[in-house]
Amino acid sequence: MSTYEDIWFAARSTKIVYMPHKLLETFGASRVEYLVVSEDLDRPGALTIRTGEVTAERPRIITPAYFARRLTDNFGEDARRYLEEVVSRDVNARFLEYGLRFGKNEHKEEHVSGNPMEVAEQAAAEAQDNWEALRGVLVGPDDAWEVSLMHFLTEMVRKSLPAHARNLARQGLFRMDDGVPQGILQEIQRDFQECRTLEDARRLGAKLRDYGLFSRFEEQFYPLYMRLKNHG
Repeated sequence: MSTYEDIWFAARSTKIVYMPHKLLETFGASRVEYLVVSEDLDRPGALTIRTGEVTAERPRIITPAYFARRLTDNFGEDARRYLEEVVSRDVNARFLEYGLRFGKNEHKEEHVSGNPMEVAEQAAAEAQDNWEALRGVLVGPDDAWEVSLMHFLTEMVRKSLPAHARNLARQGLFRMDDGVPQGILQEIQRDFQECRTLEDARRLGAKLRDYGLFSRFEEQFYPLYMRLKNHG
């Protein structure tokens, strides 16, 4: 397992050659394309180009308890540890969750020869021609390219976060009700309304526990669970 210093070095070594102008969506999912150029340290000029896609789910308001239990799916341990370290230093980021899913099945590799920055700059010029696309181009270490990708994604989140916070605030979703944002309470009430099966109820119960809100909704949850259990 990589040390913290290894992960830190990989992130600091990453060069974001092109950052898309477009922000992540506030009320919908975003598809982020990436191209990572890496050079084999033992063979100068031997490059690996990795391309693929990351899905960022719509930002959701979360509780600190939930944040402590879940960060991202599908990323390697080093990338997860890097994100945890970065976000833990940013109190504001704890209010929103970006469900990042790394499409490993769509991840492709191509081996070429050349100068890594020249290859990346050519890819960046092509990406810049399409402002509507969410596409990032970066250069990072070959043995820690996922950390480079996560570094790029956290920068995208930081860039998008102020606009997302404003958009959600305009909807009154950050307004607190006994210490819980309205956005979370509305989401949970929708879950209660859409709960049709015992499996739905079990997922809702797990969510309430993850959010640290089970005791608050226990009296509402219990009769729903018993009704579905008896009719299951």
